[in-house]
Amino acid sequence: MFKLIELEIKKFKLLNYWKGVFIANLGFIAFLCMIYILEKNDGVIPFEDFEMAANIISSTVRATFTIFASVIIVKLVIDEFKNKSIDIMFTYPISRKKIMTAKLIIVVAFTFINVLLSTLLVEGLFYLADELFDILPRQIEINEIYRNILITFVNSLATAGMSLIPLLFGMIKKSASTTIISSIFIVALTSTTSSNFTLFSIIAIPISLGLTGLLIGYLSIRNIEKQDLV
Repeated sequence: MFKLIELEIKKFKLLNYWKGVFIANLGFIAFLCMIYILEKNDGVIPFEDFEMAANIISSTVRATFTIFASVIIVKLVIDEFKNKSIDIMFTYPISRKKIMTAKLIIVVAFTFINVLLSTLLVEGLFYLADELFDILPRQIEINEIYRNILITFVNSLATAGMSLIPLLFGMIKKSASTTIISSIFIVALTSTTSSNFTLFSIIAIPISLGLTGLLIGYLSIRNIEKQDLV
């Protein structure tokens, strides 16, 4: 399985995506700076507390990498089926299930790792900026940091599973645009922040969405050995 994953990464040159991840993280930082400057100029407190800042960061990161994951799904799965290039892979003496599982593991791992690390990185920089420039009205408590790390880990797992949901819509017509549009819809539904609240604030919702995505991934490969690709 690890060899298959390695071959898929090399085949599609997925390691080159680090540039996009790097640019995305710069965008997250610039977005926070913009919020701070604009709100400060209007005489409004930009961030009432660390929880508010963490929710904005988390929502932005999850949204970005959910859409990012849909692009990878298109590259690894949808285009392969649409162009019939998957037929060649399925002639190899390797289980079709293993091939598809390797592809989906890449999507899930990419999403989990980047959501987790990017969120912790940007929040860590925000904490450092607050220590240096007193951005927040009050000091961040250590228990808030520990609690937020736990929440970030759970949300990263949920987002990783949820990233597979667009696969369901994309495979219906083997459509790249449908896959990406469905991911945007999911982002709009789950990442909109209002009064320091998102659907991810209710822990059962991200967990349910994550499990739904994993179920979709399982169903997409369950009968792949018998599926007629012609």
